[in-house]
Amino acid sequence: MALPLNNPNAKTDAVEAEIKKMGPKDLATLPDLDGDDFKAIGTLIQYFCFMDLNLRRALETFHAAKMLPKDYLKLYPNLPDAKLTEALAAIVSEMDPDSEDIETYLTWLKVIDSTRLKRNLAGHFAGKRFTGHDVYVFASKSEKDAKKVLRFGLAQHEVHTVVVARSEFAEMVESAKSAHEWLAKKVPEWNERYLKS
Repeated sequence: MALPLNNPNAKTDAVEAEIKKMGPKDLATLPDLDGDDFKAIGTLIQYFCFMDLNLRRALETFHAAKMLPKDYLKLYPNLPDAKLTEALAAIVSEMDPDSEDIETYLTWLKVIDSTRLKRNLAGHFAGKRFTGHDVYVFASKSEKDAKKVLRFGLAQHEVHTVVVARSEFAEMVESAKSAHEWLAKKVPEWNERYLKS
């Protein structure tokens, strides 16, 4: 599972500094997420459920059309989610530029990749709010994730936290929505174009 690196900015720096001073009990007393927060997180996760479904449908089409590159054939049909856009980008890069808008497709696949990082964060880390700041605080005790993102493990009672401005998260949900809509339209087009009866 890929996770985002911390992306500090003025909105999150102050909260990060406060969290570093907190103990486990303090972290547990942070305000819970509210209904709008759960709606935003659930919306993002569902967009990704559909995008992953459509990425796999696209790869199925290109596999049937004998367009799936060798590197991905050995993993097909069990590619990990994180490899789906990579495999599709390899196919798109080899398409005919006279009939396909390759640059636009690759841009959309990059959007899906970048938003997947926050989806993984929202789907696997515990979320809280922080009083006086319009941010989410996502926390995990996963040693594996900490080593992957932070490049070191967690000390006893230490928690891996990532602070994200709520406005940034909302923008990312909108990006995921647009990418979902693009992909949902594109997959049937590819299916019709590349699967000759």
